[in-house]
Amino acid sequence: MARSPELATAALALVTTITAALAGPTVFRASGDFLGRGLSIPRQAIFEPAGGVQALADQAMAAFLATSPWLALLFAVALAGPLLLSGAVFSVKAIAPDFSRIDPLAGFGRMLSWRSLVHLGVAAAKCLVLGAIAWWCMMAALPELANVGASDVRGGIGRVGDWLAYAGFGLTAGITVIALADVPIRWWRHRTDLRMTREELREELRESEGDPQLKARVRSLQRAAARKRMMAAVPKASVVVTNPTHYAVALEYREGAMRAPRVVAKGADLIAARIREVAAAHRVPVLEAPPLARALWRHAEIGAEIPPALYAVVARLLAWVWQAERALARGETEPARPDDLDVPPGLDPNATAGGAR
Repeated sequence: MARSPELATAALALVTTITAALAGPTVFRASGDFLGRGLSIPRQAIFEPAGGVQALADQAMAAFLATSPWLALLFAVALAGPLLLSGAVFSVKAIAPDFSRIDPLAGFGRMLSWRSLVHLGVAAAKCLVLGAIAWWCMMAALPELANVGASDVRGGIGRVGDWLAYAGFGLTAGITVIALADVPIRWWRHRTDLRMTREELREELRESEGDPQLKARVRSLQRAAARKRMMAAVPKASVVVTNPTHYAVALEYREGAMRAPRVVAKGADLIAARIREVAAAHRVPVLEAPPLARALWRHAEIGAEIPPALYAVVARLLAWVWQAERALARGETEPARPDDLDVPPGLDPNATAGGAR
């Protein structure tokens, strides 16, 4: 919490000075009466110790009753002063055992830190300011105080009281100015101390969202597992369409069991080469159809059906696959590979980009 000792000191000094100035005459008269009663010792109190003790107790109780309201007010101000800046916060952390507080090395480090040097400079400046105010007040009242001895008792005490009030208000004004300068500095320093360092930000991000390296490792393992499952589905494919080397898409269709062909595997570059290798090892037909391969790679997801716009061209592809399988089973020559597997406009990404891959 943001705390300003100077603000608490200024509040206490201001209340003390104002109440002392307002109640000064009353306190002076009460003090005189109290002193008079204390010096008026009854005869029996001299010869009876119990009476002297009772007289002392009566005087102590009278002094307590006379000063308790003022002391209670100052006590309340002393408690409320530190709470003016940020309010009250209850915490037992401050009284919890902390052996680092008695570590000599840590103590020397705090003493020699830049913050300690700043506090030392502020304390020295405060002493100079308040000392200058006190010196100025004393020099201004010195001629009058020199003539106090020539006046009567009540007049002399009144002059001294006026000077003390004058000096008290001057010192209180100086403390108040120091507090007004200290409050924004304390508030700014508190806000600065609450900011997190880069390392703390990284640690908080790591705790809230997980370690980035661990998350990257998990994603890598997930991708590897997905590729392994995808490659395991290639042997069940009906046909693999290629681009011829950059893309490869494996399609599966089971008549009567599927509403439309679906993509069981797809990939580019190295993954495409691996799909072709697995397909060749399991005698899955592989057909080069660059526009269709690019369209399936871009617009169809693994495990999903192909887009309806590609039904017709994929149907021609599957018809060739079935014809090739029947010819192979009969020992006949493989039918000519279709060369009219063009996709509808807008589905081939390279056609819209103006190039071919």
